[in-house]
Amino acid sequence: MADRLVLIDVNNTLVKDQRDVSEYIFEAIRSKYGFEAQFKLEDYEGTPAQLMLSDILEKNGVSKDEADARLESCAEELGYSYYNVTGRDPITLLNGSKQLLDELAKRGVLVGIATGDIEDVIKNKLQRAVLSDYFKFGEYGNKETDLKRILQKAVERAGQFGLGANAQVFVIASSPHMMAAAKANGMHAIGVASGRYSDHELSDAGAEAVVQSVKDRSKIMKTILR
Repeated sequence: MADRLVLIDVNNTLVKDQRDVSEYIFEAIRSKYGFEAQFKLEDYEGTPAQLMLSDILEKNGVSKDEADARLESCAEELGYSYYNVTGRDPITLLNGSKQLLDELAKRGVLVGIATGDIEDVIKNKLQRAVLSDYFKFGEYGNKETDLKRILQKAVERAGQFGLGANAQVFVIASSPHMMAAAKANGMHAIGVASGRYSDHELSDAGAEAVVQSVKDRSKIMKTILR
């Protein structure tokens, strides 16, 4: 039985889009709500997909009832629109990503995905980055808006892959939202300051350790194996 589980939020931790891909969200909203939304994608790093859509729709004058009526189908549409807009583009594999995943596998650490993003979007990114085989399972933001619950469900899923009942859980992510969710669950949080958030913001949200990128795998592994 595995005595350690690492849950990784993929975006800006392992991979990064090479360009602004806001158009895929524009396309999904246009398809489901019939108007051109105004927003900045960077404002929503680490925000679960449905919460992001809800906020964008509210700020663009859509009533809550109208937004809620199509919110889940709009979130699902993100998977299709992402592929249409950018799914064939090259993707940036952040330095140290494969090396960290190889090290975790070598040490017998169980690894899964926990993210507020849509499953099809994340799987597309992992496939282009040739990282899919490192992950046996994941929990995504297709229907769940609470990052704390997404982490809980990921741990439940990990039990099907040999996670011990008293295992330690570590969350690696680039957003304070995920750091806070990990802390709220009593999990260990490791922040990666390779997105828009600083090391101080990640620490203040509950990160026990912060690295500038996953290239610093010695610090990450030291935190996990202590």
